[in-house]
Amino acid sequence: MLPQTSQGRLVGRAGELARLLARLDEATSGQAVVALISGDAGVGKTRLVTELTRLAGERGFTVLSGRCAELGDSVPYLPLADALRGAAHATSATPAAAPLLDALASRPVLGRLLPDQGTGEPADGDGSGLARQQLFGAVLGLLAELAGAAPVLLVLEDLHWADRSTRDLVTFLSRVLHRERIAVVGSYRSDDLHRRHPLRPVVAELLRLPAVTSVDLGPLDSSAMAEHLSALAGNHLEAAVLNGIVARAEGNAYYAEELLSASADTKALPAGLAALLLGRVERLSGPAQQVLRVAAVAGRRADDELIREISGMPAAAYEDAVREAVAQQLLVPDGAEGYAFRHALLREAVYADLLPGERTRLHAALAALLSDAERRGTAAA
Repeated sequence: MLPQTSQGRLVGRAGELARLLARLDEATSGQAVVALISGDAGVGKTRLVTELTRLAGERGFTVLSGRCAELGDSVPYLPLADALRGAAHATSATPAAAPLLDALASRPVLGRLLPDQGTGEPADGDGSGLARQQLFGAVLGLLAELAGAAPVLLVLEDLHWADRSTRDLVTFLSRVLHRERIAVVGSYRSDDLHRRHPLRPVVAELLRLPAVTSVDLGPLDSSAMAEHLSALAGNHLEAAVLNGIVARAEGNAYYAEELLSASADTKALPAGLAALLLGRVERLSGPAQQVLRVAAVAGRRADDELIREISGMPAAAYEDAVREAVAQQLLVPDGAEGYAFRHALLREAVYADLLPGERTRLHAALAALLSDAERRGTAAA
C-alpha cells in the first residue's frame, strides 16, 4: 500500500500555494477574497487544499471545510452542511468551539442544514425565495461573526458536483463579501466542465468580479513528478521504471500513484484506473464511443477523415459524435485536421477495452486505408 499523499511533502505547487497564501493575507487584513482552484481529476487539487487549510490553521484561521458529492440537487447545501458539521464535531470538546457553537445556536435557520443535531428540519432545495434569502443571510452573519474573532477560511471542494443551491450560495458570498476577514476557496474539475455543465456559466461570471481569483493547476512537471513518486516508493524505484511512469502519467499525480502501485507490471493499466477512465467514456452516446474506439486504434493523434472513414458513419452523424466527444473533453482538436486524446492513458483504456475481433477489424480497416492512401500518393508522384 502507498502512503496517503496528504502525509507527504507538497511538491510542484509552490507558485499556486504562494498565490493562495497571499489571498489569505488579504483576508487577514480585512479584504474578503474568493479563490477558485481548477484542474483535471487527479492533478492534485485536494492535496493543495489540504496544505492550504493546514497553513491557515497555523495562522489562526477558523477553518470550515466541506465537500460536494455526486448527488445532483437531491441534497442542497451539502458542502456547507459538511463544513459546519465537521467543524462543530471537531471542536465541541474544546473551549475554542464556543464561538462557532454559539453562532450556530443563535441562527436556528442553519439548523435545517444539520438535522442530525436536532436543531431543525432538513434543508429544502425547493424552498421559497424568502427562505433562501433567510438562509443566505444566516450564513453571511455566521461567517461575519466568526471573522470578528479570527479570520475565516471556508473551503468548498468538488464544486463540479454542487447542487444549484450551493452554486447560488457561492455566487451570493462572492458578491456580498467585502471588508470581512473571510476567504472562500472552491475547487472543481476542469475536465468535467463540458459546455452545458451548470457550473461553467457560474465560474465565467464569478471570474469577472475583482475579489475572485482563478488558480488553475496544470500537470506536474517531470522533476516534481519524479520527486513525488520517489518519496512514495521510498527511493526504491529503478530509473527505468520511474521514467516510464512519469512519461505515461503526463503530470497527473493520481494516475502516477496508480501506475506506481502496479509497477511490477509496468505495461498493464491498473484495473481501478482503467475503470475510472472508462467511466467517462461510458457516459457518451454509442456513436461517440465508436469514434473513441476508432481513434484509439489510429493512435494518440488521429486524422479526422481517417476516423470518419473507419467509423463508417454518415457525415452528419459523425460530426455529432465527434462534437460530443470534444464537448466532454475526451478528445481535443490537434492541428487543423486531427484530434488527440486528452490524456494518453485514456487512449490506453479505450484500446484495452476493445474486443479481440473488434480490435482486429479496426486495425485491418486502418491498414487498408493507409495502404490505399500510400498507393494514391505514389501514383500522383
